[in-house]
Amino acid sequence: MPSKWVCIILNLIVCVIASEEDEATRAYIKITEFDYEDTCLSTAEAQWEFINSPSNEKLSAWEEKLISYAAFKNTEKNIIANISRADINDESLQYKYDVAEKIGDALLDIEDFKTLVHFSGITELMRLSTIHKGILNGYTKQDVERILSRDSNIRNRSTVWTTWHQQLAPLVNNFSTILTFADKAAKENGAKDVSEYWELLSGYSDGYDKIRYKWNRIIDLHKKILKFAITIMTKKYNINMNDTIPAYLLGSLQGTDWIPISIDITPYPDLIYSIKKNLWKRKLLGKSLYKTASAMSAQILSQVPQAEFWEKSHFNQQCPSKLINFCKNAVLRVSTCFEPTISNYLSAHKNVGKIVFNQLSVEDTPILNTANRYSGLEESVSELFGILAASPAWLNYTHIIDDSSDNDQNLITSLMITALNTLPQIVYYISVDMWRINAVKKNITNSEDLISSWWEYREEYEGLDSNGMNLPTFLNDDYITSNKPYLPKIIGTMLAFQLYEYLMESTEVRYDSIVRKHMNIDFLKMIQQGSADDWMKVIDKYLEIDEISPDSLLSFFLPLEDFIDELDDDFQFKAITAKESELDKLEKEIIMEMNVPLTTTSTTTATPKHVNTKPKVPDAKSSNKQNDKRSDTNTVANSSKNLESKSSIYTPEKKPENHNPLQSVTTEVPFDKSLLDIQDTDKKPKISSNKAVWAVGAVLIATIIICIIAIFGRQRCRKVPKNRRYV
Repeated sequence: MPSKWVCIILNLIVCVIASEEDEATRAYIKITEFDYEDTCLSTAEAQWEFINSPSNEKLSAWEEKLISYAAFKNTEKNIIANISRADINDESLQYKYDVAEKIGDALLDIEDFKTLVHFSGITELMRLSTIHKGILNGYTKQDVERILSRDSNIRNRSTVWTTWHQQLAPLVNNFSTILTFADKAAKENGAKDVSEYWELLSGYSDGYDKIRYKWNRIIDLHKKILKFAITIMTKKYNINMNDTIPAYLLGSLQGTDWIPISIDITPYPDLIYSIKKNLWKRKLLGKSLYKTASAMSAQILSQVPQAEFWEKSHFNQQCPSKLINFCKNAVLRVSTCFEPTISNYLSAHKNVGKIVFNQLSVEDTPILNTANRYSGLEESVSELFGILAASPAWLNYTHIIDDSSDNDQNLITSLMITALNTLPQIVYYISVDMWRINAVKKNITNSEDLISSWWEYREEYEGLDSNGMNLPTFLNDDYITSNKPYLPKIIGTMLAFQLYEYLMESTEVRYDSIVRKHMNIDFLKMIQQGSADDWMKVIDKYLEIDEISPDSLLSFFLPLEDFIDELDDDFQFKAITAKESELDKLEKEIIMEMNVPLTTTSTTTATPKHVNTKPKVPDAKSSNKQNDKRSDTNTVANSSKNLESKSSIYTPEKKPENHNPLQSVTTEVPFDKSLLDIQDTDKKPKISSNKAVWAVGAVLIATIIICIIAIFGRQRCRKVPKNRRYV
């Protein structure tokens, strides 16, 4: 027998033996991925119904789907566990095996998981609902955020901020139980503690030790921005601030995004005003805002959101926006508001970044990562779009910034917008995770101790204080109430600046164009494979980024840091009250204009309807009138039947005629004592009896293909030269 045939036969035997186990496992996991998509799809549909029409009935339906989804994951996990991981040779396949076996919170005891899901859902229902007591009755979260970002009366801000958080406060006793589930889930997933568990889910080993080091690198930059903000806000409000800012003055309930106060704490408020004005003048309302972001994705990645996104998304609901992944065929939808604020402008670009990220990766079937992991890579691409959206190049391209403005001023304004959006968020994410890890480690379960330590961490990391009101503002955060880690967002935000440097070949802010002459193929491959595989290995393979570093972030903000250092201590705050009034007038005119030709009531249109353009703290005389004009997007307020559910925690209350909204208000919310007493609705889905047949058939087909390739495809039994291997 010729030597080449002996070599071919030996090679064939080795290939078949080495690949047979891998192919059998790959075939089964592929089938599992298809089943994951179907189950995840039905869960996403239930969530979509809930967030757009929040009610106890819709919440119960979503909870049932989540519990059924967890049961499905456990069933698949038990079957996959029968396969020996040691017999798998392919690293990518090993990764998928691990993701299908260590399924996160779904491994909790069924009763604990139900309790976690119910608590998370109840708090979300409260956040989305218009049924509140006292001065906020009939007001949405978005209404409250508008008051905090626009009302110049700090007493009004304090009252609204305090009242909102007080209504969530009764749930804090249950939260101490929920937090212990993070430790239980860690043990079930083979992790020694919460830190290691969240690092596992984030795909970033030793992440929190690394984050502590990275935090020390960026702390000086954050303190400069904080000190600059304190200096200006002290002059504006004529109040004493030492080294911290009262959280209610930051223009939002959580104080994680400082963009709402950007017009106050920027050296060039006229430019910020101009940007706000142009967003309205160009009528970038709802869908139009996303069309602008879509234009960026077309230029950066040659990809735009698919038709179903535009057809089925809702662009006239509440903000902050909710982006839902329907798990199948890269279908995502957004539920958002129409208002063209700078924060919503950045959010639209970030959401489009996530949408095209998922569309580019659909062929690699990333469902296991979507279901059981949190991707730092997806977060980084999203944040990259936010960074690019604030660049002078894109602001000029979209005519959101005036062409006549000074380039140096454009640079500082652009950097300040990005800094106020990203830096407070990074620091907030760090403080939240460190606080929770510490609480679990030290077994802090007392509600008062939890709240006290919460504000200690926020003061230490973020430089915020509670103004003497130690409220559990963490209950306003869905990541906290559902025990999700912020680690992927921390590293994703830092990585975004590294991706920016990679694409732009520097960290300089772009004036001319953000579009590269040639599409970066490695960048596209990184996105395609990184969604379904170990994303840290993928970015190292394609971009040669082997570690997340704050260096690119620090280099990016260096011009802003130098600018702040050079400012005199006598920097004068410049109020532009007249221009703010002019902006209010412009908003009313455009809303009136958009309402005139109204011919449809479809929720997918960007047309605003019945919108208060200048929100005020509600008073008793206007409450009934305002409620009559309230949008019908929250059906939880429309039916008394919804309030009879077991999950119901709301009792509508009429405001007294002599009620003064500017007085400090202590509002009590009836506590749902049945929260931890949930009926067993667990229904484990049956496994298809055809799976084994499909798996065996797939192995036979794969073996035959390998034989054909080995016999007829190889002409020489020798190693192919490296430079020809992938031709």
